[in-house]
Amino acid sequence: MRTKTISRNQEVLYENVEEFRNFYPDKALLSDWREGEEGQWVITDDLQVCKILRRSTMDNQRGRIVDYVRTILGTYTTNPNVDMGGVPPKNIYSFSNKKFSKKLREERKEPTNNEFLFAKYVAKGMSPTEAYLRVFPTNKRQYAKETARGLMKTERVQKLVTEEIEVILSEIGASKHYLLEMTKNIIDNMDGKDGDKLRAIELMMKIAGMFPNDKKTESLTVFQGFSEEQLKKISSENVKVLAHAEKRIDDKPDSV
Repeated sequence: MRTKTISRNQEVLYENVEEFRNFYPDKALLSDWREGEEGQWVITDDLQVCKILRRSTMDNQRGRIVDYVRTILGTYTTNPNVDMGGVPPKNIYSFSNKKFSKKLREERKEPTNNEFLFAKYVAKGMSPTEAYLRVFPTNKRQYAKETARGLMKTERVQKLVTEEIEVILSEIGASKHYLLEMTKNIIDNMDGKDGDKLRAIELMMKIAGMFPNDKKTESLTVFQGFSEEQLKKISSENVKVLAHAEKRIDDKPDSV
């Protein structure tokens, strides 16, 4: 949460909807800030929450009348191509054209409720873009694609996805040890295809940290529509991957 004194009033910028609801559980909240009227709370393009301080019109350079709104984040025209977000500027009365900051979202340690749902959908095989569009209040595909890509790079979301995949593995009776054993069986299969064996060997070498330029990873792969017996017969052909995640493994021993 951020605050800024504007016209002797303290205005608030909430980091996300969850934080806003902690203070205003029943307050109306618009998902499209471009439709907000003065005094209404709205969701910005980077999913923060702020209040519309002023809404008015003006003549642009072409002599056309355009709508604009003023918030703690600055002044914005309501053009669909204009995005609102970032941090409160020093001067909220000038029009904001620069891209909003992603620093808050990237550096946050604790995941939000929406990020929990996002991770569940990704773990079940949905693309990050589609998962973002389903969970978060936006219908802009390009924005969802870019933001989802950023979320997938954060440590907190990677951890969530890995944990969700482990739950799915447990539900189908395929533990991490079991998957590693099946990978080894592919390598040991005398009648197996060379391509399958090479991919299995490469995967095992990555897990073992034998690639000096690669980070040591723990790979988890979930296959959709297969029973435990079918998984034992798995090959690289006609297999539908449900989800894949890689988690960094610390080389240091656990503290006791």
